[in-house]
Parts: sequence; C-alpha cells; structure tokens
Amino acid sequence: MNAIAKQQAVNDICWLRVFKTTVAAGIVLQVTTALLWMNPLTTRLTLTPEFGQSQKLINVWTVWEPLPRITQQPSWSMMAGFLFFTLLHVLLYHWLREVLPGKGWIGKGLSLAFGIWVFQYGYFEFFTPFNQYHEPLHLIAYELLLQGTMAAVEGLMIAWLYDRGSPF
Repeated sequence: MNAIAKQQAVNDICWLRVFKTTVAAGIVLQVTTALLWMNPLTTRLTLTPEFGQSQKLINVWTVWEPLPRITQQPSWSMMAGFLFFTLLHVLLYHWLREVLPGKGWIGKGLSLAFGIWVFQYGYFEFFTPFNQYHEPLHLIAYELLLQGTMAAVEGLMIAWLYDRGSPF
C-alpha cells in the first residue's frame, strides 16, 4: 500500500465499528474496574488508615460532602465519562494503529494500554493521590497495578474488536 493509500485508510473511519468497539470495550472496562476497586481487599487497602493511607484521602472518599460522584450508585455520569474516554482511546487506536509497536492485535493492544497507563493513570496518580492527598508510595504502586490491569483490558479489547471484528 503506498503512502497516499495508507493515509486515506487512516482518514476513513467506519463509525459503526468505532461505536461498537467503544460500547463493548467500555462495558468490559467498567466491569473490570468495579471488580478491581470495589472488592473488600482493595477497599481495606486504600480506604483505611491500617496500611498508611492518608486521612485526607479517606475523608474525601468517605466523609466530606459531597462525596465523589463515583460513590453514587449507579453513577451514570461517571459511566458516561468512562465511555467517552474509551471513545477517545478507540479513535486514538484508529489513527495510530499502523505505527503502534507490535505485529498483531495483542502487541498493538498492549502498546495502546501502555500509553493509556502512563499518560492517563500515571499522571493522575502523580498529580492527585501523591501530590494532593500525600498518599504513600506503596499504595500508589498498588493502585498503578490495578490501573495497569484496567489499561491492559481496555487496550486489548479495543485492538481485538477493532482489528479482528466485533462480537455483535
């Protein structure tokens, strides 16, 4: 494929594929997120002083009103926001998939996941929990592990659905 044909292929978007990939990957990401963050172990590690968590962070999540939107059940605004970020990740994958490292959908999906992990979750953990809440480094490392799992699930789902076909 010559350079002009490759550029045309990048510019041509199948919006139905984008929509289906966004919805499916977004749902899987939200289920993964709930399983990782709402289990008793993670709650005990991140929302109690037992493992050195900062009281400021505990208060933000459990005491000070208004509580974070994500604590409302169901949290429709947060679910919509996560779907929006998944849409951005799908579009990013569409535009970058030809230059992402990796030969197949697994390599490209993990490359996308690494970018999501570093630029979205890494920045967040540095600026908010580390900077604003003085969260201890061992808890930030644990959270980055959870977020790395989330990024891997999302990146792999996007690459698989976008390149190998939608399950719909």
